[in-house]
Amino acid sequence: MDSNIASPRSPKWQFRFDFFNTHGAPNSPAFKAAYKALPFGQKIKVNFNFFALFFGCIYLFILGMWRKALTIVGLTVVLAVVVAFLPDAIGRGVAIAWSLLIALTTNYNYYLEQVKGDTSWNPFQGIRW
Repeated sequence: MDSNIASPRSPKWQFRFDFFNTHGAPNSPAFKAAYKALPFGQKIKVNFNFFALFFGCIYLFILGMWRKALTIVGLTVVLAVVVAFLPDAIGRGVAIAWSLLIALTTNYNYYLEQVKGDTSWNPFQGIRW
């Protein structure tokens, strides 16, 4: 393949997509081994999305992942109702954890949507537990 051909994606997204394409899903052993070998900055680049952390489902809508965004909206409403009955500190902790979970899954979900053509409603595919 000619490296002079411009990619429709930014270098950051191209790096992420190449990493996922080479090493598979984040829950696979090959991914885990390759991920451990990366320097800290590249680990963050592959596995974390700051826009998704701060903007959540709005960012997913912008990326065109409306199915996953609607699922997250629904789950957020359910979480908000449950957390409304808990102390404020617990509610804040749950909100922070929820935002981090979305930020950790967005890159792989976008890869699945753009490269693999997966249009599922599951926003947590390939998550590393």
